[in-house]
Amino acid sequence: MSEGDLAVDLGASALFSVELILPMIILVGAAFWVPYRLAQELPESYPALAWNLCVSVLTIWIFACLIVSILYLWQGFSILEVFGGGDHVVWVAAQTALIWLPIVLLQLAMQPQHWRPDL
Repeated sequence: MSEGDLAVDLGASALFSVELILPMIILVGAAFWVPYRLAQELPESYPALAWNLCVSVLTIWIFACLIVSILYLWQGFSILEVFGGGDHVVWVAAQTALIWLPIVLLQLAMQPQHWRPDL
């Protein structure tokens, strides 16, 4: 392996961490924080839990659309290419739900454990 190959490999690993690992960490953090924060504001009931699920999923999905758009723009795509066919960004952001949706569901499944019955 020559020195040039090593530089390409190190550059690819740095790019991999910025384009994949960092957005994944951000989305996982949002998947923990958004339902938790909403649960503090909503009443302790199952309809409120369902509302929390809907708002959390929509919020994180919009946040994922923003992250995907930023990554495409960072890679050198023009704004017209990114937002011209807006369904592609939405679809890629929906695919990120494979990472963050189980965390949101687990976070919401744990919420009733913290509820106190009215005595």
